[in-house]
Amino acid sequence: MDYTNKRRHPRLPVLVECRLDGASGRHEMRMTDLSPTGCFVDTSMSFPEGTQVTLYAQLGGGEVALPGRVVPVKTGGFGFGIEFVDLDEGSKKQLDNYIQQERRSAR
Repeated sequence: MDYTNKRRHPRLPVLVECRLDGASGRHEMRMTDLSPTGCFVDTSMSFPEGTQVTLYAQLGGGEVALPGRVVPVKTGGFGFGIEFVDLDEGSKKQLDNYIQQERRSAR
């Protein structure tokens, strides 16, 4: 399934160092785009579609935990998408504030 056309929100280009915790351990990678419902991480690692993961990223004032599941993205390069699931209210607020701040500073 091609998730590119199923996005509910526009993606914000970012460069954020992050780490991913999943069943196969902890891995360092870089987030390259972000929305309130998901992100893309640039990495040579691969995970099966649907794998449950938690991404930890420094967004604004501190680290935020972003639980989600791996979704395939056809980019012609390396990496994969993460669709956020079950974000707590604090994480949602921190994520939304970061996105709004970055969009304002990009103008």
